[in-house]
Amino acid sequence: MLSLIHAISRGSVWITGALLLLSAVLVGSEVLMRNFFHYSFGGVDEISSYIFAIGVAWSLAFTLLSRAHIRIDLIYGKLGPRWRAALDILSLACLLAVTGLLFQQALETTLTSYEIGARSNTPLGVTLWVPQTLWTAGLGFFALVQLYLLVSIVRLFIANNVRQITALSGVKSMDEEIEDEIDEAKT
Repeated sequence: MLSLIHAISRGSVWITGALLLLSAVLVGSEVLMRNFFHYSFGGVDEISSYIFAIGVAWSLAFTLLSRAHIRIDLIYGKLGPRWRAALDILSLACLLAVTGLLFQQALETTLTSYEIGARSNTPLGVTLWVPQTLWTAGLGFFALVQLYLLVSIVRLFIANNVRQITALSGVKSMDEEIEDEIDEAKT
């Protein structure tokens, strides 16, 4: 199951990365068109903002699975492995609570936009529930990944397998960070 989650999150990062690149090309073209030909496509900034919001939402799960979210680990490194594992569980539970609230609000916003037929107040007049659905789905996927990881690491904690908890959701060690940097440099 974890390999499927990794595959989906990796695919979503590649797709959103390509969309962000396309957005940058559109914005760059828009700037050139305005400066040299006094012509504007119109709506490029709006489309870029939707792409950015959707991209961020769909990238969060990959960041979590890569153990790349920023944490303040002032005390974390000074504790024993079991206490670090307990903090990993606590941090993931807190993150899930925040994501759950964000997902709930996003879902309510999307449903309201759908029900009232809301459109953007721009020349494009985008039907708002469409980009909001993609954004909300990304947040929902992020919440599901967190829930899966939380259940997994709680089971591992009960089985006293703290090494596996660290591998799934712990703060990366300096050696792991260096290893990741070397691997990235090779590719």
